[in-house]
Amino acid sequence: MVRTKQHIIPIILLAASFFCACQSNTNKLEKANALYQEGLELSPENSIAAAETFNQALLVLDRCNQEAFDVKRLKGQIKDQLGTRYWKHGMKEDALELHKEAIELFRQLPGNVLLMSALQNAGRVAASLHRVDEAEQYYKEAFEIAKTQSSKKLSIDILLELCRDVYMERGEYNKVVELVSEALEHGARADLCHLTLGMAYYYIENDKLAIEHLNLATESEKAGVRMPAYQGLYQIYELQNDYHKALQCCEQYNENLMQAHAEQHIEEMQHIKRDYDLQLQRNTLLSEHKLQSLYLYLALVLLAVALVVTLLLLRQKTLKDKLKGEESQRQFDVAMKKNKVFVTALALSEKVTGNTVDFNLVETEWNDYLELIDLVYSDFTQKLLERYPTLTKTDLQICSLTRQGFSNQVISIMMNLQTNSYARRKYRIKQEKMDGAQDDRSFEEIINEIE
Repeated sequence: MVRTKQHIIPIILLAASFFCACQSNTNKLEKANALYQEGLELSPENSIAAAETFNQALLVLDRCNQEAFDVKRLKGQIKDQLGTRYWKHGMKEDALELHKEAIELFRQLPGNVLLMSALQNAGRVAASLHRVDEAEQYYKEAFEIAKTQSSKKLSIDILLELCRDVYMERGEYNKVVELVSEALEHGARADLCHLTLGMAYYYIENDKLAIEHLNLATESEKAGVRMPAYQGLYQIYELQNDYHKALQCCEQYNENLMQAHAEQHIEEMQHIKRDYDLQLQRNTLLSEHKLQSLYLYLALVLLAVALVVTLLLLRQKTLKDKLKGEESQRQFDVAMKKNKVFVTALALSEKVTGNTVDFNLVETEWNDYLELIDLVYSDFTQKLLERYPTLTKTDLQICSLTRQGFSNQVISIMMNLQTNSYARRKYRIKQEKMDGAQDDRSFEEIINEIE
């Protein structure tokens, strides 16, 4: 009887110990799962608080049985979610490591859905790090899993990302057109398909199809899709010298840039400002370091966006000034072609005939001509008179024709002078009225340097 008691007591103690360990493991797993759910709820509003909550859940899981399937599954899910948060805030290397750890955990579990999601996330991060071959491997494995799930939507989504992040990056644009067109026919998200096709045709230099698909992409409900579509249209129209359409696309790009920024960052920044001090108190040393990195990154993003907006506004102003200048020049050309003085001088430049020599210019026609000269050459005659006040109206006529580049022969005919007489007249103007004795420049140099 004594022996029986001696054997039963250790067994009871061992069972009690095992029971307590199981209870402890279950309690920790429940606590970690509660933190994970809390992090998911925080994610849309405050990704920094979510990241901190996920880190706390991982600390709890570190005290659990690491070989339990439930622990591996939850740990993989948390690492995958945490990697997504880090990636969105520019911590790409850290994000990729987390996704890789999640992939290794999910490979040890039955079922492929979680593994497929982690592979897809790893592909995105690898592509953003320009590791195209690595991204392709992740996407292709995720695509094969999606096909086994008999989910056309999942397969199409992964295929679109593969085209965008891998084949576009490699310049395989014809392959992109083929695959995305097929995805579009099978019900893929239309605005993303049209955006991708538009950019592919842009690089293939098929502007007609590029414009067609990019215009369809601008009908998207998402500013983040409309923005690059307008950017692509702007580049095409600028290359085609269609400045009116380019300006319109530039304005639309500017508006959608601000809207996309507001959709993605404003609400998040408000939460960060309100909760930042609280987060510092609750974080471990590692989490605190990561949060500070996230905050700094967001500040840099805001600065970059402000710089981009400033550059866009400057580009928009340049386009407007260019259009205004072209319109002013066009109006000037039209007005000049109606002015008899200019038309006569131009005819004389091309060919001197009896008809071109036989002309009669009245004072009003000369006055109109001088007004046009002042318009295009920024008050040319006024500046001449300010510098050389003794110039006569006839002198101003000679100076204006010289400023337009007409030859001595043409000007002498216009002034009804012999060529030798005109040369003497021009010499007297320079010497007597333009301080020619102290100025070594030629008459033409003096005229052309009047700003």
